[in-house]
Amino acid sequence: MSKYVRVMDGLKSNASGKEFEIDKVIEADTWNPTETDPEKMGGFNFSTEDKILRYIFRGDTIYDVIIPDDAEVIVCDSKNAPKSIYRANKIIVTNPKTITEDMVIDIYKKSTLPLKTYFQCIYCLLFRGYKNASKYIINDIVNKNNIDEAIKEFEDFAIRSKDNTTGIFEYDKLFPDAKEIYDILKSIQNNNIIFRELKDNEEEFKQIHKWCNNEFVYEWFEQRVLSLDEIITKYKNKLNNNKQDLFIINYNGKDIGLFQIYKFERDIDLKELDKFKNIYEYDLFIGEEEYLSKGIGTKIVKQINELIYSKYLGDAIILRPFKRNIRAINCYKKCNFILIKEYDGVDTLGNKEIISILLLWRW
Repeated sequence: MSKYVRVMDGLKSNASGKEFEIDKVIEADTWNPTETDPEKMGGFNFSTEDKILRYIFRGDTIYDVIIPDDAEVIVCDSKNAPKSIYRANKIIVTNPKTITEDMVIDIYKKSTLPLKTYFQCIYCLLFRGYKNASKYIINDIVNKNNIDEAIKEFEDFAIRSKDNTTGIFEYDKLFPDAKEIYDILKSIQNNNIIFRELKDNEEEFKQIHKWCNNEFVYEWFEQRVLSLDEIITKYKNKLNNNKQDLFIINYNGKDIGLFQIYKFERDIDLKELDKFKNIYEYDLFIGEEEYLSKGIGTKIVKQINELIYSKYLGDAIILRPFKRNIRAINCYKKCNFILIKEYDGVDTLGNKEIISILLLWRW
């Protein structure tokens, strides 16, 4: 069995308000093990490492729990997480650890909960701001076959929140992180592509680093593998210099790539561009190999184009891939880009490349 653990805010019980001391036996004021009402039963709740995810939002610190030899212990029934709640009349808490999002994700990986309970955790984790952990769970287990159940559990939890007074699900009443996660779930249900702004967040940078280690990505961008530190420095600088907007591409609830939009600086002189006043460029990559050559890139390109027209009020878009990047160029042509020029350029390592210029404008 996994070791026993308990979650609290510091050393204070959220249920009883009782203050604990580390490495000392704490005895309950009330203990009626035959009672079914938790308040009348008394005692102290705790769980196991493989079940605690369901309750991790209840505090900021996780403790190991030691059961004294003379303690009474019972297992409380739970429909959502069977055999996940234990109660005892006395316990010892030890080895306190402040809960981090990385820790939450690690606990998820060790968990043995019913699928329904994981769907509930997607919402519960947001109470403590563990948005990336919720996304990790979505990416790992949510798919088109179970998305309806995942959304139902999410909505049911939202209805039970203290801010809901109507008893019905209201999207507008969701807090911002909950809206973002709900949008991801709905995108899976609707087979949609959604874009979200890149955040200055270590988990985001680690994901980009993972993608950029793939040859089918770095061949067209950096021409070498960047270290995690280089990725962090590069994208922190991009986020801070305000010269481009960066977005993560999410397809059916899974983050699969990245793109950046920036204003065309007219660093090349082309008469075909003279009639346009608000030209934008973008670069993009899909970092998950399983999503290549399936028509998904074409959908993404079309959606980015619409974003530039509607949000940025662009009247034209140019793209500048390497001429030898045939797959990308064919994708762009499917989206009505027209090849207007080729010129001699270099890659990031100074190697010679022929650059293709493709143009799209609003008809």
